[in-house]
Amino acid sequence: MKIFASKLSFKSDFMVTFLNGLIVIGGVFILNGFISRVYGMEVLGEFLLVKRTFSALVGILLLGMNVGLPNYLSRNFERTYGDNSFLLFLIFTIPATLSTIGIILLADINGFYFEYYWVYVVYSLGISAQIITYGLYRGYINMIGANIFQLLGTGAIPIIIFSLVSNLYRSLFWIGIVTAIIMIFVFIIRNKGIQINEIKINIIKQIAKYGFERLPSFIAQFILLAGIPIFLAQSVNFESVAYFNSSFSLVRLSLLIVNPISMILLPRVSNKIASGSKGDISNILDILFKAGLVFSIVGTIFCYVYAPIILNSWLGEVNELGIKILRLTIVSLPFYTLSGLARSPIDAASEKGYNSIIYGIAAFVMLIIIFIGEYLNYNLLFTALVSFLISNAITAIGSIFYIKKLFNYKLWNLELIRDLIISSILICTISWFSSLFPIPDLWKFLISGFLFLTISLIIFTYVKKGWLANLKSRIYG
Repeated sequence: MKIFASKLSFKSDFMVTFLNGLIVIGGVFILNGFISRVYGMEVLGEFLLVKRTFSALVGILLLGMNVGLPNYLSRNFERTYGDNSFLLFLIFTIPATLSTIGIILLADINGFYFEYYWVYVVYSLGISAQIITYGLYRGYINMIGANIFQLLGTGAIPIIIFSLVSNLYRSLFWIGIVTAIIMIFVFIIRNKGIQINEIKINIIKQIAKYGFERLPSFIAQFILLAGIPIFLAQSVNFESVAYFNSSFSLVRLSLLIVNPISMILLPRVSNKIASGSKGDISNILDILFKAGLVFSIVGTIFCYVYAPIILNSWLGEVNELGIKILRLTIVSLPFYTLSGLARSPIDAASEKGYNSIIYGIAAFVMLIIIFIGEYLNYNLLFTALVSFLISNAITAIGSIFYIKKLFNYKLWNLELIRDLIISSILICTISWFSSLFPIPDLWKFLISGFLFLTISLIIFTYVKKGWLANLKSRIYG
């Protein structure tokens, strides 16, 4: 277990988390493609509805411990936070899971069925156990352990079980069982047991207060993440749910950048703030936000252009509905990336629940747009996708506002605008150039990606100044 508890440099943590994210997203793509090809788009839509709903609920069910535990633990590595968080998991998360799933079933939401109550409970607890364990390792800044167990819970276990079990709900049940057992075990091992004498009411109150103040944020994020799939399941069909959630998975490709940064940054920012040192944070944020924005703009253009070949190669099915859903969803990628990068620094810099304000406003706007669309009898699918795009834009704008307020950081300047224009022109030119050749679409897709990556690596290698040069010095430093 020593390797799981290793503390690495920022550079090493970033690389480990980046590689893990790459593997995890690859695993998710394999799993979604497997389910689509073997069981069909309807079953994939039903699975992704359940997965997205309980993944979005986890912050609420954990009472914010997914953020609070690494935030407090990283300040001085007091093990009492692990003991008290585990107690809160037992006395709050488990009862909250039982009652919340009961409420979902009583609401008679299409895609959730009373006969699978215990399947939902077990699956949800497995997700919660994985996230709180991830938070513990993040708090100790043991990113090797954190990433290994994230990879296990998010990628390896679901793929193995779905390949062995031929029923959706039996698979969900066993994923939950196996994940919960493994994660609770490794939590206790890293925490060096659970000691009763470390249970302190004031620590429990501190963790609970921190999470409670962010509860509106987690509720709002639930609406933003699970609201559209649930709405589509009631109003359209599971095929649309499958296309939207699969498209959203492409948006979450930004997690390749967001996760290594936010998962590593939160405990480090908390540690710097606790020690009275904030001098270097604005410089780090400048590099990361600009890198994330350039990456996401390029990714948006690339996925928009190659939407048909992406869906056909991935899910084995493609129609005009799926292409439209993917293209409308992928436009939110830059906004999603910016808000994802800002979330952890905002939580680390202030005890106040600023993210609750940001995500609360965005969720409210999403619901208002859907309500107006229904009232005016607009196309339900189009209304849902527009509400998703606008709400993500609001979270990005609000996040940048509070980052500026808390860290005195300004994102936009002429250098960034220039780099965005050059990157956009470059990816569009490469895509246009590859389209001139009478070759299969898959080859056009691969050649375009290869050419862009090659040119990007050359630029990265020889750049001498600007944020890209600063990023290079951070990585190599």
